[in-house]
Amino acid sequence: MIKYKGKAKIIVEENNKCVVKKKKKDLSELYDYLALKGFDSYPKVIDEQDDELRYEYIESVFTTEDEKGKELIKTVADLHFRTTYFKDVSRKKYKEIHYKIINNVDYLKNYYEKLILKIDKKEYMSPYEYLIARNYSIIISALMYAEREINSWYKLVQNKDTERVSIVHNNLRTSHFIRGDKGYLLNWDYSVVDTPVLDLYKFYKREYDKYNFKTLLREYNNNFQLSNEEIKLFCVLISIPDKIEIKGNMIDSVRNAKKILDYIYLTNNLITSSVFKVESNQT
Repeated sequence: MIKYKGKAKIIVEENNKCVVKKKKKDLSELYDYLALKGFDSYPKVIDEQDDELRYEYIESVFTTEDEKGKELIKTVADLHFRTTYFKDVSRKKYKEIHYKIINNVDYLKNYYEKLILKIDKKEYMSPYEYLIARNYSIIISALMYAEREINSWYKLVQNKDTERVSIVHNNLRTSHFIRGDKGYLLNWDYSVVDTPVLDLYKFYKREYDKYNFKTLLREYNNNFQLSNEEIKLFCVLISIPDKIEIKGNMIDSVRNAKKILDYIYLTNNLITSSVFKVESNQT
């Protein structure tokens, strides 16, 4: 019998189940490396063909969303901890990161400054424009913070010739995690060797409104502590807001603006908390 769950095909034969997925890239070296490092929180490959892979089927157990998020972040911390190492890096890389972020911040500052000037000239504001005008200061504050902190980050790293990296899943989201007898990360097709900040940033951007990230990031940092420059980079990346644009009709535009503004306020609250303080009674 064949069942489908998302893009995965589940084959049921008597009492055995396996998951069949199209093969996007060869992951055998990655799995061998993870096994060598003692990380086994991923479905094992049963059979490999030229264009498809068969994985063991993980039976999920019921858990609350909060507990699932906590298990996910602990599993990711374990992945980063077990695979972390320092590699040589060109100082040019740090310079390019700094340049790219500064350019993005400058672009957004210019975009919002032009937008508020346009809004201020109107005698009667639309609900969409009024929402932006009321919250313009927090938007600019977020961008000024990002500019200040990326400059501070660059001062910390500009003379370094090594970088701490790890295996980064690079596709973190709740739908790519199963809680079985333990936590299992799925869908490793986009995995890379890079800064562990990348996983945290992408997971936050996707699911910032689903979990209490103060709790999750404390859990992560108590299992795998970020360095000062990694914390700064993470905070810079999450602090940069998206563009607020007109989306369809006025209701959609207001909803889109409110979503981005809610993100800014939530992120500001996270950054100003002591989220990365390590608790002494934790391991």
